[in-house]
Amino acid sequence: MPPVSGVVKDAEDILERIFTPRPKASPAEQAERVLRRPRRVVYCAISNRNFYWRQHISKFVLDEGAVPIVPFMLFDYYLLHTVPKETVREAFNNLIVKCDEMWVFGSTSLGVKVQIGIAKRFHKQVRYYDITTSPIGWSPSLRRWFATNDSWRGSVRAPASAGRHRAR
Repeated sequence: MPPVSGVVKDAEDILERIFTPRPKASPAEQAERVLRRPRRVVYCAISNRNFYWRQHISKFVLDEGAVPIVPFMLFDYYLLHTVPKETVREAFNNLIVKCDEMWVFGSTSLGVKVQIGIAKRFHKQVRYYDITTSPIGWSPSLRRWFATNDSWRGSVRAPASAGRHRAR
């Protein structure tokens, strides 16, 4: 069979190209990749009752291929009350407007309901994740931890809907 476009390729050439280590992308190449295929930015709404989930939520959003904006990761717990709560809430609301969509984790407090209202007024997609009963269903890393540690047995129960989300 004649070669296509005059280039002779055999299995060894293809294997060599596949397994040859590629140099790490330069900062300029990384920036170009981001500009060509930007990830969606997700505002993660969580009530202050669930703020201790903030790192797990960040990991989950990253694992889903998006960029998380988690208020309690940026401002800790209202900057340890060193600035007025209203100032921090205004910053949260500005972030909601800048994000592509909102994901709500756990139960909704009054503050989270207001944030949902802002997102909906700006026509942002809002997804809801149930983390109130168990983290097993939505975090692969926690699922592995629960599978290898016996100390939790009997205290945590995974609901059938864990890990599923509803878009509203």
